[in-house]
Amino acid sequence: MLSTACKDAIRAIIYIAKENKKENRFISIREISENLGLSFYFLSKILQILVKDGFLESYRGPNGGVKLKKDLKKISLFDIIKSIDGTELFESCILGFKECSDSKPCAIHNMWKEERDRLYNMFKNTTLENIEENLEKETNIKI
Repeated sequence: MLSTACKDAIRAIIYIAKENKKENRFISIREISENLGLSFYFLSKILQILVKDGFLESYRGPNGGVKLKKDLKKISLFDIIKSIDGTELFESCILGFKECSDSKPCAIHNMWKEERDRLYNMFKNTTLENIEENLEKETNIKI
C-alpha cells in the first residue's frame, strides 16, 4: 500500500522527532541512515522532499543535517504520506479501474471504500506527537 520511500520517510521523521525531543539539534542524514539501516542516498532524496514540503529544516556543514520545522502535533501520518506518495491510495480503485465509483463500482468497491476510509482516518488523526507518546510508554518499539 505505502511505497518503500513513504515507509522510510515515516521511520526517519519518527527518528528525528524522537532525537529532537532529547536535544533540539540538526541530525545528520548519515546518523539516521545508519541507525535505521536505510540507504544514505535514497534517504537523502526522501528528506529533501520533506524539507521542500516544510516538515523539516536542513542545514549544511560540519554540524549539519535535518530537524523538525513543525510542531509534533501539527504533523500527521497522512501529511507525510501525501508528501511522498500523494493521495491516490485514498482516492482510487484498489483494483486499478479508472471508472470505479459509487455509481459504477468494481467487485470490491464497497468493502475497499470502508477500509480506505478507516485507514484515512487513522493516518489523518495520528500525529507525530501521538507516536512519540507511544514510544515513551513502550520499550521495544521498532522504528
